[in-house]
Order: sequence, then C-alpha cells, then structure tokens
Amino acid sequence: MNALQRLFSVLVLTVLLLCSCQQEPYPIFFLSEASSTEGTTAKFILMYNGRPYTRMPIVTHKNIQSYHSFMSMQDGSYGVVFTLKPEMINRLYNATVNREGMLILPVVNGLAFQPVRIDRPITDGKLVIWNGLNGYDLKEIARDIKPENEEMEKKRFMKKNPRPLPKLDPAKKNEKKDYTGRTIGEIFASGAQ
Repeated sequence: MNALQRLFSVLVLTVLLLCSCQQEPYPIFFLSEASSTEGTTAKFILMYNGRPYTRMPIVTHKNIQSYHSFMSMQDGSYGVVFTLKPEMINRLYNATVNREGMLILPVVNGLAFQPVRIDRPITDGKLVIWNGLNGYDLKEIARDIKPENEEMEKKRFMKKNPRPLPKLDPAKKNEKKDYTGRTIGEIFASGAQ
C-alpha cells in the first residue's frame, strides 16, 4: 500500500468516525389523550396518571421550527413555547379540532410534564410546556431546535442535568418500546404537576 492509499484510507475512516459521533436529538413529543381504551391494545395506549394517551405522537421535535423559554411563576423552573414548522400547523389543528376538554401530554427526554387541556382547536401552531424544565433541558433542546432569542437562551443553559435519572426495573427489559426506544415504564412525572 503506497502513501497515497494510506492517506485516503485514513481520511475515509476519519469521515466515518465523525459521522457516527453525531448526537441523537433531545426527544420531545406531544401525545393526545385517547377517547377510549376499548378495542385497543397496550401497544397503542400509554396510561399516565390514570388517563389513556395514544402512543403515536401528534408532534415531535422534528416538527418544531423554533422555541422560546420563560420563567415559570409557579415554581421558578422554565416553561417553553414551541412554534411548529408551517407544514405542521394544519396537522395540529386537525388533531385538536374536535377534542375540546381532552388533554395533550408533553414528554421531554422520557419525562412527562403537566398535561395541557384543549379548550379550542389550536390554530397558531404553538404548543406550551408550562413549567418543570431546567437549563440543561434548554441547552439540549437548542442543539436541534432554533431558539427565537439565542442570546437570552444561552444565559439559561446549564452544563449538567440536576434532575436525578430514574431507576429502571431490569426485569422489564423485554417490554414493548415506543418510537423513541423507551419502554412504557420509562416515562416518569417530572415533578412539575
């Protein structure tokens, strides 16, 4: 092997290594409350605080265009307003048009946050998490979703997550997984309820 071939091989390996090191997006999704559990199986329904939610999200982090955070007056944590991509506004409207009184459950990195009650169809393409997020969550969200005011958001970022990781039951390792790869038992309350 001559020097040119070795250099080419090293360059190819470097590119492959760099491509494989890309971090996964910080998972964010919103689940809608199921109207009933009759005729459905556990594969399609997730129970949270005694209410059934469909496991198929109406919105994920891939559908979000930008966000801005705010300080929650309730507990001093952060809340976030997510603005959807233009092509998703109609989808959100259709998902909420005849669901007055039902709930939407926000889930960020496997933690469930305070559900939002649908009081009317959502026409502006915005979804809110009212509280419970910390500066680490905001920093991780900003890796994949553009902040509306980057300078202000950076002041809120934290390097480490102060929230303790939930302990998982190893006996349940064969449970069915949702689209994020998490088992049903891994979706925990954030304490922001």
